[in-house]
Amino acid sequence: MNDYLVEEIITITKDPESRAFWEKAVRVLGEGRAAEELGELKYQMNTKEVREPAKYLTALLKSQMDKQGAAGGQEQRRTEPEKLNTYFEKNQITLFSNLQPQKSIGEAEEKAMELPYGKDTIPWATFVSSSFFTLSTNKAKSDVVRAKFRTMDGEASVVPLIRGKVKPGGKERGIPTAEHGRILAAIESVWVQQGCQYYKYPTGAAACYCVVSIRELAKLLGRHAFGGKDLVELTDKVFDLKVLPYYIDLSGLGIKDFIGYGFTLLSKIELAEGMKRGQPETALKIEFSTPLSAQLLNRHAVSRPKELPQIQSELGFLLRLYLEPILLGMQSSVFSKQIKDLIADLALPPAGWHEDKCERRRQFEKAIHSMKEQKTADGRPILLSVEKGLFDWMLMARLGSAVSTAAAQGTSGK
Repeated sequence: MNDYLVEEIITITKDPESRAFWEKAVRVLGEGRAAEELGELKYQMNTKEVREPAKYLTALLKSQMDKQGAAGGQEQRRTEPEKLNTYFEKNQITLFSNLQPQKSIGEAEEKAMELPYGKDTIPWATFVSSSFFTLSTNKAKSDVVRAKFRTMDGEASVVPLIRGKVKPGGKERGIPTAEHGRILAAIESVWVQQGCQYYKYPTGAAACYCVVSIRELAKLLGRHAFGGKDLVELTDKVFDLKVLPYYIDLSGLGIKDFIGYGFTLLSKIELAEGMKRGQPETALKIEFSTPLSAQLLNRHAVSRPKELPQIQSELGFLLRLYLEPILLGMQSSVFSKQIKDLIADLALPPAGWHEDKCERRRQFEKAIHSMKEQKTADGRPILLSVEKGLFDWMLMARLGSAVSTAAAQGTSGK
């Protein structure tokens, strides 16, 4: 286990006497979850709501450990503890190496993750950011955006991401939209519910897979009315995820042997149709691409709530993907950004409202309203608003607390 997180906890809490507890908490929860709770402490300290940081953090960590059945008792034994410690790859070379598509050749062995994801959340691969999706108003069949890739060592590379082409100069095939992103989240939810199954190929490649009915998928997306035309449309959009490609251009990083990768998010889909209760039923067997599967199986994924696919606003969905990693990892209490700059960060397709300050405000307020109440997977509310800034309207975002300060301050338990 890396010691840097424990040392940061001691620096902030000024409580070196509790080192054994801090080390146990990081070991049991993993560095990602422990770091999230430390971030909550930092926020509460910034708002001057916490007078005893050590007691407050103890309460947060014990609450999470209690949920895992590990607090105050025998620690759960895990066969692969190192894979639970971080949401990110260790470094840039490892990340881009593992994003390389693998050859899935030969007779595959059916397996399931020994330590599957919790069924109350959706695992979302950390390399798939808001940059991977666009709005349905984007009429371009391909484009180039700047995508940021972070790793555990603190490095972040911003590289060209070509959306809609399998390689530079290739055929334009179309760009996945926010709705495609919502469908992917729903499919991943089904994968978790079915036990995180995957194929292991003789070549060493692995591919996650699940079987889902189109009607079940529609329910996960929050669709209530669902007719024959809708069934066909949704089926087509699932198949889009198999054919709408990306190309990550790595030529500018100067990493030996890495030039670029072309891939899709899904690699294989098989369709079967029949009748169920007098209605036509379409079932799909879906196999994830090897780059996406590798990230999920190695737990380089963050937990998203099961409600993620039900964000009906396209802009709201992109905003959610963009904001959450920032809010979980930021040092300050509130994230703020000019809406005009946010439009550029989200790589939104050109639109007349981008140049109208009042219309920019209206569009983002509409998206926030459509998103309704948003929470992180651990229950913290995401608080969003649009406020007047010096030069433009500002988007303001912060995480609320899922633990009452008063209750936490009254808990020591070390």
